[in-house]
Amino acid sequence: MGSFICAISERDWKISRIKGIYGNKMGKLSRDGSYREFPLTTKYSIIRDLVGMQKGDKIFFHVIGDSSVHGIYIVREEPFYDTSKIWKDDHEIFPYRFLFKPHPKYKHLCKQDASISVIDFYEVIEQRIIWSLATLENERNIEARSVRKIEDGKETKEILKLLHRDFIINRISTNIKFFPIKLPTNAKPLRDCIQDIGRFENSIKALFMYKIGQNEPSIVNIFGAVSDFMNEVFIAQTTRKSIDILCIQNNKPNSRRYIICEFKTDKCDIKSLSQLLYYTDLFKRRDFVDIANDVIFGCLIGKRFDPEVIEFSKKRNSYGINGSIFLIEYTPIEKGTDAAFRRIA
Repeated sequence: MGSFICAISERDWKISRIKGIYGNKMGKLSRDGSYREFPLTTKYSIIRDLVGMQKGDKIFFHVIGDSSVHGIYIVREEPFYDTSKIWKDDHEIFPYRFLFKPHPKYKHLCKQDASISVIDFYEVIEQRIIWSLATLENERNIEARSVRKIEDGKETKEILKLLHRDFIINRISTNIKFFPIKLPTNAKPLRDCIQDIGRFENSIKALFMYKIGQNEPSIVNIFGAVSDFMNEVFIAQTTRKSIDILCIQNNKPNSRRYIICEFKTDKCDIKSLSQLLYYTDLFKRRDFVDIANDVIFGCLIGKRFDPEVIEFSKKRNSYGINGSIFLIEYTPIEKGTDAAFRRIA
């Protein structure tokens, strides 16, 4: 199971919380007032952020208008693409969607629309209690990020603790009645929207996120079972450089395996390898990493690899250094809608 924070406007939240549906946009208004769809690479980034979501995953909502975080809900239908009109918007239909419902253990929070302020949320980030996010805001180097995956464990519990704290203090009188809509008959699974693998980096990332979420054998056979995963994680508290995908394995009670995955649309060269090694070194310095017990792996995923990259990685792995380097070759198949993965080092 996983945990997510989804950004939504105050206007749309009033509809979404009742109907139990969330949608992500597919374009934006220009300064001249015209509406323009996002380019393909941005659309695939939206799919990437959503497609790893599964039934039962936990959801919080960042309501932008009043700068608050609401919850806690769970996914009742996995992400899909649908263009039926739900929200009152003259331009946007928010077609990248999933269905949700109040978490069965915390219906009291959802019925009264319990929330915490974004300021309180940032306080626990500053205290490094929440480490998988550095901000809830969109940044220039991260495209259209309305959906963010967080650690499904300590971080989720911390947000719940804050929600209960403020719920007890405020005892808001709102009493939401839910009228959840059903999955539309013509809804298209979001997985089926992944195309152009081999042309766009976000396409192969989206496919990888989906396969990790589904525990597909092609990935499990390479990595082993993954306990949790997230994308676009800032590598360190003081830098805005981000990991493409971070996988976590809880193999022992007091030990974790972290796999830092970096993707290239085509070839992985020495520069790609140097970047990966730099990232693994920075990640080892994070406060939550127990360097004595945790293991940090690096992983490059690409269509091709320079011979020097393969030779260095094999030699380094033979020395038994803490954390091997995985080199995974992907080959687009099914006309760019899927890929075969093979470990070469």
